[in-house]
Amino acid sequence: MGKISKFFNKMLGSNSRIEDNTIVSPYKKDYDDPVLEYFETPIGNYYLPNNAPRDIVIHSMKFGKIFEPEVVQLAQQLIKKGTVVLDVGANFGQMSIMFSQFAGSKGFVYSFEADDFIYDVLKKNITANNCTNIKPVCKAVYNKNGDVMLYPVQDFKRFGSYGSYGLDPKAKEGREVETITIDSLNIQEPISFMKVDVQGSDLFVLQGAVETIKRHNMPILFEYEEQFGEEFNAKWQDYSDFIESISYRIEKTIYGINYLIVPK
Repeated sequence: MGKISKFFNKMLGSNSRIEDNTIVSPYKKDYDDPVLEYFETPIGNYYLPNNAPRDIVIHSMKFGKIFEPEVVQLAQQLIKKGTVVLDVGANFGQMSIMFSQFAGSKGFVYSFEADDFIYDVLKKNITANNCTNIKPVCKAVYNKNGDVMLYPVQDFKRFGSYGSYGLDPKAKEGREVETITIDSLNIQEPISFMKVDVQGSDLFVLQGAVETIKRHNMPILFEYEEQFGEEFNAKWQDYSDFIESISYRIEKTIYGINYLIVPK
């Protein structure tokens, strides 16, 4: 069969390959519980939920297209063989899996995902691609370690994608998730790249990584979207002040919201 034939077989009414497809879902009862479908594609093998038809990441992955290819291309240029990579906000794992290939068998990827359901899918995708150099971590990377925060239950009304919902520090309801700081990991091996994409909490992630940044001086790609800056009280000036405080500068932007910062 072709590499994405499983998907087309399903559309044509044939049997698709679905394994371990019963998952206890935290989602509201007015939405169907997600069933995982398995896709073999040119860029990897992926289990993906079928209950979010507007999810742009899922749409790209199941058709074998790289989501945000310019980010992946940049990462490939920066990641060095045999080094550590930090993927904060891993979602279903497309980038973590590709980062692990860039780092090579002697490299290592920390793959952080705060959503417990997405984390379970992430682990399956890591296994499906035989990535033994990825360590998935189901915690919310933040500027404090060991606290409990609330992760939202996606309703797919405001946003159509699983990964578009952020960790609102003012949240009064949601799923409990423990926080972790990058500094608490005390990583000694060389870090060549850090990607942060956590829907509004990127500044807080960076604040919890100051000592790691000082030790490794790695290039960092983070995301800033104005709407989340307003909601989470983390304005662009706060990001700008932080960048200055660690003696970094903005090297380039991607898609207008992803900022690559490097040491001055």
